[in-house]
Amino acid sequence: MRGYFNISGELVQQLVYPKGGGGESINKISLTNIQKVAKCKVDLYVEKRDQGKIYLLKSVELPIGVTLIYDCVQFQNTINQYGLFIKLTNGDTFTLTGSIDPIADQTVTGVNTLFLSEVSVGDEIRVTGETRVVASLTSDTELEVTVATTDTANDTSPDVYNPIALVDVIIN
Repeated sequence: MRGYFNISGELVQQLVYPKGGGGESINKISLTNIQKVAKCKVDLYVEKRDQGKIYLLKSVELPIGVTLIYDCVQFQNTINQYGLFIKLTNGDTFTLTGSIDPIADQTVTGVNTLFLSEVSVGDEIRVTGETRVVASLTSDTELEVTVATTDTANDTSPDVYNPIALVDVIIN
């Protein structure tokens, strides 16, 4: 069996479903943290309906840009047998480079910021006490949020809360 998945967010997702007949064998799983600035935690487990989980990886921290290869799987997804699941936990809060002066708009403009390398769509940013979700990235100094900010004071140390976990998964 071969498969490629791009997983994002804090969630549980089923990667492999039980198949009819003989099923397919899985021998190796590769996980790569493609988040720009935050590590994430990964659980990887097989689960059989009504029989519980068998963890292959439990709360394993995956640093930025690192690939973890799990090659001792020997898992077969025959009918009414096991499914393969991944659970991601978002990264730690961190302070953005530069400053932001909110102006009561959905467009957020930064000064000396690095939005393209530090922020992802879906991240929550906290600027002058207000938390907003990033809707899109325009440049290193401009992004859009889902709800307009209010016109508050300049924030010289805006934070990113719950940076979205981004993991590529390859199953062989």
